[in-house]
Amino acid sequence: MLDLIIHDGRVIDWKNHIDRVTDIGIKDGLIVSTNAYGLNAKNFVDASNLIVVPGIIDSHMHASSWLGGPEAYQMLAVAGVTSAFEMAGPLNSVKKYVKKHGTGINIGSFEQIKPGVNVKTATPSIDEIISVSSQAISDGAYGIKILGGHYPLTPEATSSIIKISFRNNIYCAIHAGSTENGSNIKGMSELIEIAENTPFHLAHINAYCRGAVFPVLQEVSIAEDLLNNHPEIVCESYLSPINGCSGKCNSGVPESGVTRNCLLSKGYPATEEGLRKAIKEGQAIVHVAKQGLIELSEPTEGLELWEKSFTDTPLSFNVNPSLPRFHFATAKRQNSSFLVDAFCTDGGGIPRNVIISSGLSLVKLGALSLEEFVLKSSYSSAQFYGLTNKGHLSEGADGDITIIDLERQTPIFSFVKGKKILDKGKVVGQGGSMITSKQGERSILSSGLEAITVDTEILLRNRTHRFIPTSH
Repeated sequence: MLDLIIHDGRVIDWKNHIDRVTDIGIKDGLIVSTNAYGLNAKNFVDASNLIVVPGIIDSHMHASSWLGGPEAYQMLAVAGVTSAFEMAGPLNSVKKYVKKHGTGINIGSFEQIKPGVNVKTATPSIDEIISVSSQAISDGAYGIKILGGHYPLTPEATSSIIKISFRNNIYCAIHAGSTENGSNIKGMSELIEIAENTPFHLAHINAYCRGAVFPVLQEVSIAEDLLNNHPEIVCESYLSPINGCSGKCNSGVPESGVTRNCLLSKGYPATEEGLRKAIKEGQAIVHVAKQGLIELSEPTEGLELWEKSFTDTPLSFNVNPSLPRFHFATAKRQNSSFLVDAFCTDGGGIPRNVIISSGLSLVKLGALSLEEFVLKSSYSSAQFYGLTNKGHLSEGADGDITIIDLERQTPIFSFVKGKKILDKGKVVGQGGSMITSKQGERSILSSGLEAITVDTEILLRNRTHRFIPTSH
């Protein structure tokens, strides 16, 4: 007697080369068969005329008190996500949100390295770097994140963190940008140079190809060459035209370098008054919470919210050109592996959770196959984060599954270890597990949360070469 059979869906699995209508059987949270016809189960889900894929993994999103907020968990579940990685922290807020606002999704959280918060200045000492990063991992963070585009460190400090992290088996992700170069193609080039071939995770490649330094096509070409020459780097790209950032100002200036860049790109001065004008004119769009979700406000409402919150509220700009979004979603290396490893949203609580809707548009355009969509929306992220039991539908794999209406490009059901968290578009999941390293497991468990542990030492030691199979 199985716990669940997903009946008569078109099953797509990149790893196992499956594309056929079949039944999937799940017992004790694990997949036991992808040919479960005639077997008995306590529960059946009819997936007729739907596609059944490994659970969607958002490799970079925001669901913390700094960005994203508690609404993110509902928004992720509605978008068909079963696992996601919060890419800024603070970690403690994510722990609290998973416990109180979780929707059954597995969450990994990075801890921010932020001057004036957990490091004193933009030039932290070696001892300070070791202390802060070790404490973050001990507290349950999956890894650490340098918020270079928002709150930059010096190139020297950035280089030290990359190398110390790798040496100490700490997963390090970076939003390119330093005190010398911003969140643009120069910042990306500088980052790769100072890393000196040390593996790291480069966040959202699109962010550095917006035409801030050179024409967009030239920046895309530079980025492509850099990634081709540095296979030790893993990276993701997003599909949405909007970009989320912070509206918080200090001494008349937006704190975040990304916010300042967005203002300049839209023709406004990078000041608090410039941001006020951009909000009034609908170029900076303030986020507003409505019925448990985050939406983009109208200018008058947004300005009022921003001023009432003393500028400390998230907002978005429409700044991501279509060319980089399409190119980095589809471009391949000479060996036929994808240039950019995975899809992300940079969303969560930012209303841009479009992996399914936009990813399947690429399938309908013929730019990706359905199997390639599964690779980039699930399997790749599972692999580079060390979640070897996710991203595929092998016997013994976790029963993390998303069921999608291909025609409408909309998630209908999703399951985490066989437990339903999305039912006909309605969120029914609660709580959730946190993805952490072996060193952080105790802290996660002591917080009253379940832990999924990854051996980051083994993971990072294999990071000096491509981890994704080059072809079927």
